Amino acid sequence: MSAVMVQPPIAQSTLPSVGAEPIFDLATLHKAWEILNTIYRYRMPVPASLVDRSDEGTLKFLSLIYTRVRAGKSVSLILPAFPFKSPNRKEKVLGSLPDKGEDLALAHLNGLCAAIADIYEPGARLTIASDGLVYNDLLGVPDAEVYTYGEALRKMVQSQGYRHLLFIRLRDLVHWKIDTPLDVTTYEQLAGAFRQRLIDNFTPLDYDCAESIKADEDVCTTYRGYIKFLAKDLEHTFVEAGEVSKKSYKQKLEGIAKQMIARGKAFAEAIKKNYPDHVRLSIHPSCGSAKISVQVLPLARHCVTPWHSTPCFTLDGRVEYGLRESFDHNPDVELVHKAGQPWLYRYKSELYSWPQPVKIEPQYPCGLIIRPTQPVSCAEVDMHKLRALAEENSPVILRGFQDTRDRELFVKKAEEMGNPVGWKFGLILEVKDHGTDTQGLNNVLSSEWMPFHYDGLFKIVKMKNADGQEVVRSCPPKFQFFTGMTPSPKDTGFTLFSPSHLVWHYLPSEYSVEHLRTLSWTVETVSFDHTKITDLPLVVDHFAHQRPCLRYHEPWPQEKTVFEPTKITIQGVPNSEELCQTLDSLLHDRRVAYWHCWEKGDWLISDNVTTMHTRSSFTGKSDRCLRRIHVD
Repeated sequence: MSAVMVQPPIAQSTLPSVGAEPIFDLATLHKAWEILNTIYRYRMPVPASLVDRSDEGTLKFLSLIYTRVRAGKSVSLILPAFPFKSPNRKEKVLGSLPDKGEDLALAHLNGLCAAIADIYEPGARLTIASDGLVYNDLLGVPDAEVYTYGEALRKMVQSQGYRHLLFIRLRDLVHWKIDTPLDVTTYEQLAGAFRQRLIDNFTPLDYDCAESIKADEDVCTTYRGYIKFLAKDLEHTFVEAGEVSKKSYKQKLEGIAKQMIARGKAFAEAIKKNYPDHVRLSIHPSCGSAKISVQVLPLARHCVTPWHSTPCFTLDGRVEYGLRESFDHNPDVELVHKAGQPWLYRYKSELYSWPQPVKIEPQYPCGLIIRPTQPVSCAEVDMHKLRALAEENSPVILRGFQDTRDRELFVKKAEEMGNPVGWKFGLILEVKDHGTDTQGLNNVLSSEWMPFHYDGLFKIVKMKNADGQEVVRSCPPKFQFFTGMTPSPKDTGFTLFSPSHLVWHYLPSEYSVEHLRTLSWTVETVSFDHTKITDLPLVVDHFAHQRPCLRYHEPWPQEKTVFEPTKITIQGVPNSEELCQTLDSLLHDRRVAYWHCWEKGDWLISDNVTTMHTRSSFTGKSDRCLRRIHVD
């Protein structure tokens, strides 16, 4: 790479002249900027009450990332978070252990790092610095609970494969004997010493908490946030116990909040001194100059964390975060347990009622996975319920059922679900690597990465329009029904599914669904019998629930494939390429796309209207093999 003089790629910004122009490696700088923009997708807005100083932070974070990229190292992030569950177990949270809320947050944060790895091969690692021991004694939470909560999080990360995340404890920051083995007993014995060493060694000299709250906008915002959540956290701790009157309750909370601010300052100093080359993330709103404030829970409408809230899922895959009491008092909501533990709330539906013993759980960022708790044959599955669930929240995965690889049963269950429809390959397509033998399906039967698309775009019929002219129209099926005949090759061969409602949620403000609905597009390729189709609607209403759905095919130029390219033109816009790039970015966005890793015997049903899909590349001639039937 050649070193050249450039301005940083920041809109409407210039580098000041200081005698000699700074010299940057252009490719490295642009890659660092691309990585920072990826992180910024996850940040929360600067509160209206604060002066936005994100430009200062941008220069700082860009410098840190640039240094890592120039050295070819992974990008390092650090986030103080995941302390312990709120002590108010009656009205706020489901208990002392992590639940589906923590699982969602960890998946979301792991996705942030995975998104960086998608564009930068060394990837990123996020260190979660648990701050539980910093504050728990102030809120009456036992040290043992902090340990148990942290251990459960670590097991969750391991079992779910969130490989971009790692945890550190307060012990690591205060440089206690690293080889001291920790279990719940030794943790309780040493917790006070860890905490005191933090306060003694990292609180700045002459630190004045009251002055800091008064002078620093970020600190003041955090202080006010502390008072707000403490009011609910400690509602049953002091007033009901008769320790303080309601009149002095507010003063008690303010005192605790100030202690939390002071200890938080020491904790922040410890992180800064121990991890100076890490990009600092935060769960608290800020002006953006010293840290990047991120929303740890997906689709949250306000600043919320899983240790202060409870998740509730709607049938169509949305999630609400609120107090436990609000869901307990809602007759339309039910509590779901996992392994005997309260796990999540969901809105009631007959579609969740199965005669077979199964557990149905939402996936991040979309879809459902259904597992039997006892041996169950897929022959017993109600395909009408599966179809209805897929219409609401695709994809729907059945994992652990018996007889799923039985070919005749596969066809029979497709017939129960609807009307199976074949094409040039017959009723069942075996999706596996055929090398250069395309069988007229372009790169479908290869190991290449595929463009995002919906099935059946190139299944065409010729008809006459109102003017008597012959036109070409595609006849896509409503559903895809897959069987995983083999597992995916390790860390590759994923199938990605991106639902329209998440594309719309993250759609940039300069676009709207209403505007996109007015647009149409053209697809052209030498493959599929030299097909060209015009006037395809970009947005259609779903055949069942009438919600708007994206109908699109990612452009696939020759440089991306050894097979035939596919040209896409969006009609009626001044810059088709720009809009295509926006849609492509959204479809691949880790907040939108569910990455399915196939296990042997998986059944998967996806609504071909609500959800677009693609396949990641894999090693050629691998055993990866799927069976697929289209169903109307």
